[in-house]
Amino acid sequence: MAPAPIRVPPSPGVSFIHRSAALTRRLDPWFLALLAALGLLPFAPFAVPIVAALALAAASLPLQIRLEARMPAWLAASVVTLAWTLLAALPLLALAALLAPAVPRLAQTQFDVEALVQAAVRAPWVGSLLASHQDALRAWLAQNQPALLLQHHVAEIRLVGEHVLGLLVHALLALAILWVVLWRREHVAHALRSSLSRVVSAELAQRVEHHGLVATQATIVGSVGLAVWDTLLSAPLFAFTGMPRWYAWSVAVGMLSVIPAGTGVALVLATALLVTQGHLLSGLLVLALGHVITLSGDVLVKPKLIGAAGHAPFLLVVLAIFGGLATFGMVGLILGPVLVLTARAVVFEDD
Repeated sequence: MAPAPIRVPPSPGVSFIHRSAALTRRLDPWFLALLAALGLLPFAPFAVPIVAALALAAASLPLQIRLEARMPAWLAASVVTLAWTLLAALPLLALAALLAPAVPRLAQTQFDVEALVQAAVRAPWVGSLLASHQDALRAWLAQNQPALLLQHHVAEIRLVGEHVLGLLVHALLALAILWVVLWRREHVAHALRSSLSRVVSAELAQRVEHHGLVATQATIVGSVGLAVWDTLLSAPLFAFTGMPRWYAWSVAVGMLSVIPAGTGVALVLATALLVTQGHLLSGLLVLALGHVITLSGDVLVKPKLIGAAGHAPFLLVVLAIFGGLATFGMVGLILGPVLVLTARAVVFEDD
């Protein structure tokens, strides 16, 4: 009969090493995530152009692939980037050209207070209400002459100019990032896959990449649809109210819809231009109905298009858009729907 094997208990030191190694393997993903977050922290001030560039790159990917079949990758990326540049710059240049001759006129304009009061009193529906407050309306118009408003709000106008300049710088940065991402898209995709595979399985990384791309493209579809909606519905409004070059104003409103409060700025400027020309009621109509059009697009059209493209419920998309804006600021308009739609697809998709 063979003697029973002698079992030597592991030494405390070896057992401690094994437990430490197991704990280290479990903590590795968390350490990598923390290290990645700290590495990305310096780029936080540029979050908007970076996210915008990645979203545009995802939306442009089918066109980039088709162009690469006919030309080098760098040239295809240049063509796509130039197209996005023209799409963003032309409406802004048109709006600046429309406002340039109006600004000196606005600074010298003086309201004919009595004529405006009489026109307001004769207005349908609200005329009787304004007639009972003629003195208050007359005093308000006298205190809000265009020249006085410009003098009293020089600091605010300068601040708006600084914000516009910062927006242009971020736009140029986004276009530069877009070009690099499209040109080196294979390297970017490989780097993203490698990063994901360090913390999750290859199968899950592939699902996240696929659904993230679909969600980003759906978000861009919603933004483009919103721009088309605002353009098509504001065009007859501007034409009906006698707005000079109404077609250019409608295009500018549509393109500014992708910027928070961008349409509001365009509508206020259009209203001011109409009022300085003596068309008070037309200006108020543009201001009121213009905001109805843009708000209906923000609340109904954009979420509907994103939900249809991303196969998500309407209410979920609405909450994702406004929640993303409240949580992340301007970048949340893109990041909010992308994160929500990606998480929904990855977690609840049918295997």
